[in-house]
Amino acid sequence: MADSVVVRCHRRSPRSLLVVSLAVFLFHAGPAAGQDAGLDPPEVRALWVDAFHAGIRSPAEADELVAAALRARLNTLFVQVRRRGDVLYLKSNEPPLADPAYTPGFDALAYVIERGHRAGLSVHAWVNAMPVWRNDAPPADPRHLFHRHGPGQPGDDNWFTATPAGDHLFPVGYFLDPGHPAAADFLAGVYVSLVRDYDIDGIHFDYIRYPETEERLPRGAAVGYNAVSLRRFQAATGRHDVPGPGDEQWTMWRRQQVTHLVRRVALEARAAKARIIVSAAVIPWGAPPAGERDFADTAPMQRVFQDWHAWLNDGLIDIAVPMNYARETDDRVRGWFDGWVRWEKAHGHGRAIVTGLGAYRNTPAHTLAQVARARVATSMQRLLGVSFFSYASPVLPDEVRPATEPPSLADVAAVGVDRFAFLADGVASAPAAFARPAPFPTLPWVAQPDTGAIAGQTAVTTGTAHALVRRAGWFRRTTRVDVDGNGWFGVARLRPGRYRVQIDHGGVRTAPAWVTVSAGQVTRVGGEAPK
Repeated sequence: MADSVVVRCHRRSPRSLLVVSLAVFLFHAGPAAGQDAGLDPPEVRALWVDAFHAGIRSPAEADELVAAALRARLNTLFVQVRRRGDVLYLKSNEPPLADPAYTPGFDALAYVIERGHRAGLSVHAWVNAMPVWRNDAPPADPRHLFHRHGPGQPGDDNWFTATPAGDHLFPVGYFLDPGHPAAADFLAGVYVSLVRDYDIDGIHFDYIRYPETEERLPRGAAVGYNAVSLRRFQAATGRHDVPGPGDEQWTMWRRQQVTHLVRRVALEARAAKARIIVSAAVIPWGAPPAGERDFADTAPMQRVFQDWHAWLNDGLIDIAVPMNYARETDDRVRGWFDGWVRWEKAHGHGRAIVTGLGAYRNTPAHTLAQVARARVATSMQRLLGVSFFSYASPVLPDEVRPATEPPSLADVAAVGVDRFAFLADGVASAPAAFARPAPFPTLPWVAQPDTGAIAGQTAVTTGTAHALVRRAGWFRRTTRVDVDGNGWFGVARLRPGRYRVQIDHGGVRTAPAWVTVSAGQVTRVGGEAPK
């Protein structure tokens, strides 16, 4: 069918004075291998810092954040700088976060980068992709996407996803539809401009998917029915009906729209900054897959159309961070947690997986237990580290709170820099997870890449065109990859060498374009619509 990857490449090649003082005391640079007597081996020790609560809304908040991370011997911050169409950085056309604690003229991202890097922390820009709004009252700023391209806009100017009945509000709010080319183009610009304008170490996808619904169908979901998206699907497949939520061809097509955006952002970001790290917070809901093929039947694939397994395999993301938010006191959920972690260890596909822990759901002892199990290496692979959700709602060191109750914001404010101290200090019933600092690990394919990529754009945007990429030489396989709704295409994880690129539109091919792929680079190729 059109708009689907017919051949997928399977290549397995081989950062106030308080903060500065604390940084010098608790974190220092060491050998890359992490074998210094004062350092643990390299691993990711990350913290999600959301924009709905205290975190980076002021210099004082950002200083305390850095101090808290160092106190807990963490080394990575995923800082949410775009929430729901509102931002905490200045180099943006979107409106600033409307929060009494945030001053619109304060560039929170630039500040936390400077403070974080000075302290030795890796800082990644966490950006919500699809969510636009959730509250009943619409946003006040007329520049907001809700006003410019929401349900109130006519025809193609409506970028929001919908149900088959045309409803736009889901349990998690209003979402953009990745199948709308203008929405996808806009989001790609958001991510890539961050890479170009700020000294971030990485970009971090979140909500890079369709919204979940209250109804859980055996297969598929009642989402994605934006009029433009549906029209593109019909044109690409030759169908004239409105597909049902569980229609397999429709499901595959919706997954492809999400993957198109991930592919474009990843390659455009690497073209802008070769050493940028691309990561994504991804879904591991429900029972884990038993094997490779079983992933197709899991919740990420069937409920929200997020094929993160393929993103790793195709080299589109460097780190997947499955949100394994499991309550340790629930036997069934704990079993699912262990099963997903086992599966994650065996399915990194030459890239990295960092397990996301729902610390807010557990006591410190239980969180420490999950860290310990996640860090156990198997014969197949080890995880690159762990990430904790969240800075706003950590567990508390006294362990008096029931595991089902997250701490209140008042409790968190009182804890301050000690909110995650149990990770470094341990508790009476469990030893510390991080007895010493550890450096952020070197990702070999980022630091010393042995593959490159091709990216290009063609005038064909109908959803029925493909890019055909073939390496020069005998007995080479042709990679056939979709052209997205904006005419954009790309392939990652290509061995260096000469490649022939053609655009196939309805069986008519353009003249070959020959390009040279170099390790660690994104090679641009032009394309044109067949005449």
